[in-house]
This record gives sequence, structure tokens and C-alpha cells, in this order.
Amino acid sequence: MLGLQYTGMALRHWKEWLPTMYREMKEDGTLNMQAQAASKRAVDQIVLLMESGYQRHEAEEVVLPEVIRLRPERGVE
Repeated sequence: MLGLQYTGMALRHWKEWLPTMYREMKEDGTLNMQAQAASKRAVDQIVLLMESGYQRHEAEEVVLPEVIRLRPERGVE
């Protein structure tokens, strides 16, 4: 449930903001595996932060930019 949301978020974000990375992973057949792995890492980190007192939205603000919503590739606007 939580993880599936982040997998979809990763795929959408990467396609729009990291088109080279997205294309390369798609070509070598690792795109879905990488998105699912990133989603699992995000969930694990979010759960840890929530266990230490963060609200879900606070934990997501910390974790998602580091794991799912990566910085755009140079030249992508």
C-alpha cells in the first residue's frame, strides 16, 4: 500500500525529471526493479523516522527528496 504509492511516484518523477536515467534503466530492463527498491528504501526510512516521533508528512519531507524525488538532470526544466 504505502510502497506502491512511492513506486509510482518514482516512475513518474524519474520519467519527467531524469529522462536519461529513466531511459537507460528501461533499456537495460531494471527500471521497475530500481523503482521498487527505491520505494522499499523510502518506506523503511519513513517508518524509522515515524518510530522516532516524526509525523508521516514530516518523514516524507526528509526521505523522498533523497530516495524518490531526486534532483533533476542538468538541462531538464
